Amino acid sequence: MDVTLFDRRVTVTVDTIEITGLDVAFKVEKTLKPLPNTCELSIWNLTQEHQSQLEQLGQVSNGKDHKSKKLSASTNKQATTGIGCKIEAGYKDATSLIWLGDLRTVDTVRDGADWVTHLTSGDGEKAWQNAKLHVSYGPKTPLETALRAMVRALGVGEGNLSKIVSKLKQAGSAIFPHGTVISGPVSRELQAFAQSADLEVSIQDGAIQFVDRGKALGGTALLLSEDTGLLDSPTVDNEGVLSAKMLLIPDVRCGGLVTMDAARVKGTYRIEQAVWSGDTSSTDWYVEIKGKRY
Repeated sequence: MDVTLFDRRVTVTVDTIEITGLDVAFKVEKTLKPLPNTCELSIWNLTQEHQSQLEQLGQVSNGKDHKSKKLSASTNKQATTGIGCKIEAGYKDATSLIWLGDLRTVDTVRDGADWVTHLTSGDGEKAWQNAKLHVSYGPKTPLETALRAMVRALGVGEGNLSKIVSKLKQAGSAIFPHGTVISGPVSRELQAFAQSADLEVSIQDGAIQFVDRGKALGGTALLLSEDTGLLDSPTVDNEGVLSAKMLLIPDVRCGGLVTMDAARVKGTYRIEQAVWSGDTSSTDWYVEIKGKRY
């Protein structure tokens, strides 16, 4: 095992506030389902200034702060755009973005001699819950036009939208021959489109992600063995679902592939669920995945 995998690093950024060098614990849960991914984060012994700033941002994110205060411009965006909460974690020379979402709540409590600030957030949550679009398109409108309009209304990144549009063009299904009307919640319209095109849609780290139903994202499969970060013994249940635990290493993505090279489990699986657990004051620094044979 590369010794650098034992030199753990984590950076938390909330809005414009960057936090390093403090004890941090987090649990990030992601799936391929349309419902927003979630994150629970705790930070120990922030400065009083940062405690106050984060608590104020928490009030703004919940619409409870109506006073004019000196916050960054991101707090004044429309209801579909939340206050950013980002976690970059891993090891020296091997960190990666493991979370980017909208701040939900902030709460600071006393724990013995320590002050602990607890934060929760959801990935593209405000956009998924609140974004609406009312527009009609005439005959032979490109599908790309409507999709990009929906993603703009969400206010999230375009992710792999261009790849999906190219695929649909190649399949000859890239226009609305009779036009279409989009009216109401964008999340509902996107799910309806995904179902009709046999796609799975979700928001991953602040960007839209489409995956062919039951298929995988492009890219090289992550090789997982005892030499590359595999922990404990992976299992496969009666329904063929893999459960595996690994060190907190880069390139773990819902929809991506992992090739197992363990004593009792071999083969390639599509990652459908992943949970990142980290605690700088304990040995917790790992990812647990579930996936189906691919």
